[in-house]
Parts: sequence; structure tokens; C-alpha cells
Amino acid sequence: MSVLEQTRKITSFRKPKDETVSRKVIGRILEAGRQAPSPGGVQSLEFVVVESEEVKEQIEMVVGDERVVEAPTSIIIIGDRQRMARRVGAENAEKASQAEVSCAVQNMRLVAQENGVSSCWFSGFEGEVLADKISAPQNKVPTAVVSLAYTDNPVPMKEKFGMNEICFYDEYGSQVSTLFDGPEWEGIEEEKRIFRKKQKGLVDKLKRRLRKVL
Repeated sequence: MSVLEQTRKITSFRKPKDETVSRKVIGRILEAGRQAPSPGGVQSLEFVVVESEEVKEQIEMVVGDERVVEAPTSIIIIGDRQRMARRVGAENAEKASQAEVSCAVQNMRLVAQENGVSSCWFSGFEGEVLADKISAPQNKVPTAVVSLAYTDNPVPMKEKFGMNEICFYDEYGSQVSTLFDGPEWEGIEEEKRIFRKKQKGLVDKLKRRLRKVL
């Protein structure tokens, strides 16, 4: 399976199985996170692997999602903003660190999926509050949590916008598929499928309205 295909196969979970994720698999997932690109080569990330029920409950209080408790393992990803600030300046440190975290999360979820493990990514919480709960030093701020679990019912990613809706050439609004005759690039068939689905939905909606009128 190509890397592109793997990005489309990442799944999350609603109900995890009562099955632990081996340390070997966790190690592979952590290594993927460690290999994430870093602004300026700073390498500001640190990871906390959480399996304790008590600590998972503390995370759930901050994140607000019970799947953190139900999953056998969660990984807290911490950004060292002080270290990042020395390279990019204090005013840019938070954003740069968040960017590095996001790259790590994608790497980790790809490798998790490769090993049959579904994952949930949690962000947008109060990192400083979670830092207190896990006794993290000042300026080392939890920015994301990735919960890992096996599941009988993996949840696929939501359908993405068609490529022609979000990709432009040279300037905004100049759509790729209007510039090339039969573009040969991965994703065009998916774009066509999404368009047909939306078209069918519109036709069905019009039919329902006509039936009401008639």
C-alpha cells in the first residue's frame, strides 16, 4: 500500500476492544512521532505514554472525551516552547511548536494504522492545566493527546472536499481541473466520485420538493 493510500485508511474508534497495545507497537508509534519534521530542526517534542487509569482520568477531565479513559494507551505530546523560542523567537514559539506536534500526530497515526491500531487525536484543550496534572515543567506544554486502541468497528475519516474545490494553480481561484485536459494525478477519480454523489443528492432533493408540490 502506498503512503497516499495509507493516509486515506487512518481510522478512529468509538468503542475500543479490551486489548492492550504491545510495547513493541507503542515503540514504533513513538519512533514515528520522533521522526516528525521540526521548524529550524529544533526538535521541541517530548512524549508521555499513559496507561494508568488514574492518569487517563485526569486527561479525560481536561480533554473532555471518555475515549481517553476507555483506550488502553494514550500518548501526550508536549512542546517545549522555551527551546523553540530560542530558534524562532518567543512570539512564534507556540505556533511553531504546534506545527511540529501536528506533524508528529500524523506520523504516529499512520504507523498505528499500519499496525492495525485505530487512533483518536485530541487537541484544542488547556495545555497548561494538563501540564499541572502530569507535573510537567514550566514551558513544556501538552499540545495533543493521541489515544490508541484496537476496535471491532473502526471509524473511517470523514469524506474530504473534492480536489477541485480546494486546489488552485498559480493563483487563488484558478482551479486545477479547469487548466488541464484529463489531468493524470491521484485524486481526480475521487473528485469525480464526490461530485457525482453531491449531484445525486441535489437531484434527490429536487425530486422530493417536486413531489411535495405536485
